[in-house]
Amino acid sequence: MKLALVRCSDTLVPRETNVTGLYPPLGLAYLAAYAREAGHEVILIDGDAPRRPAAALAAEVPGDVDLIGFTSTSLGWPAVRRVVPLFRQRFPGVPLIVGGPQVTAFPRETLEYSVFDLGVIGDGEITLGRILRRVVSGEPLEGLPGTVWRDADGIQVDHDVPWEVDLDALPMPALDLLPIERYSSVVMRQPYVAMLASRGCPYRCGFCAQLYTGDTFRTHSPERVLAEMERAQKEFGAREVVLFDETFGVRRRDALEICEQIPRRGLTFRWNARTRIDLLDRELLRAMRDAGCSFLHLGIESGTQRILDRMQKKTHLAQIEQVVHDAKSMGYQLHGYFMLGYPGETVEEMRRTMAFSRRLPLDWASYTITIPNPRTPLQEQAEQEGLIDPDFWRRFVSGQTDGSIPYVAAGQFGAARLDALKREAYLRFYLRPGTLFRGMEFIRRTGGWRRLTEAGMLWLREVR
Repeated sequence: MKLALVRCSDTLVPRETNVTGLYPPLGLAYLAAYAREAGHEVILIDGDAPRRPAAALAAEVPGDVDLIGFTSTSLGWPAVRRVVPLFRQRFPGVPLIVGGPQVTAFPRETLEYSVFDLGVIGDGEITLGRILRRVVSGEPLEGLPGTVWRDADGIQVDHDVPWEVDLDALPMPALDLLPIERYSSVVMRQPYVAMLASRGCPYRCGFCAQLYTGDTFRTHSPERVLAEMERAQKEFGAREVVLFDETFGVRRRDALEICEQIPRRGLTFRWNARTRIDLLDRELLRAMRDAGCSFLHLGIESGTQRILDRMQKKTHLAQIEQVVHDAKSMGYQLHGYFMLGYPGETVEEMRRTMAFSRRLPLDWASYTITIPNPRTPLQEQAEQEGLIDPDFWRRFVSGQTDGSIPYVAAGQFGAARLDALKREAYLRFYLRPGTLFRGMEFIRRTGGWRRLTEAGMLWLREVR
């Protein structure tokens, strides 16, 4: 049978903030590989590579397709919800299914306010395999564990998600079905390959949710990670590998083994990782550097201990300064991420965060205004404290809002004031002569002068 998997885009919907490039939909690539291994023909359509409207995407799906699957985050749901009627019109008898964080967070509401036939909760591979078998046999799709569907009694949800425990049992993501040459970043060499060594995170920061991964932390083995890295270099010619794990280095022994084996296997790409401050020490930093890691993305979040504690970060300012200075002394490029407008935060504390970010030897900094991401402790806190409407997410999913997410501190400071503070943070960080020169030189060295225009446009979008 023939399956189409689609990532939608919409030119009317602004991208999420702090996106410094275009990254492949790894979740869909995993699903495509799983379906292909089961003997099905798979078409993978990424509406972001290049970015194009819904009508163009629907036209790319072959007329003889048997099943169409979509992925959606909650922030991207308005675009997906708007797109799917076009597919329903063109493919009236083809089942339309949707998965991703949006369905896991709001399974019942997702189907209630859309024309999808079926929603998939949590990991999609095992469930997709069961769906495909039913489509082939002509059985109805209703009643599968880990799905949401409609019947005569309304919308039904089965929360018994078949989470994949052994990630190594999954085939490598089908990156060959994606236009790898179209994915780029202003801070990375091309071509690059993105990959995952794990799913989930064992930490419990207040602004984050692990509902989407079953509240479990699972990893590929070091051998599997290295095999994917070898494929990235040999099959795709990767000059850089991006580890998209939420928190690299949780399993320290695995991280050290991967670092030890990369040079032994003759792998010469540069790579970068996202991780927590408290997982890094000099030993791991040296091991990663010696294995070719040159860029670290660090979730620092705040420059005041009181707010770090409210975030449940379990990190300390002195610890942050020590690790960042150690990493910089070893030659890493460093990107720090910061949040402004956390519940209870004052303007003075936001400015202390800005000053802290400038005091640290960071090459790049990103600032976001705090929003109440769904199913997080922060969302619950914001609702209890009257900072957001408890009915907001239902209205958002149903299409009764303009698609924007409110700042949790908007009631205290106003959205315009918070935007002005974010703009101030960016201007004061990047308009320092040394920072500006180093950034331009890094982009020139890694991506060429043509990247400077792209980088400038991204930066101007943040400070507009």
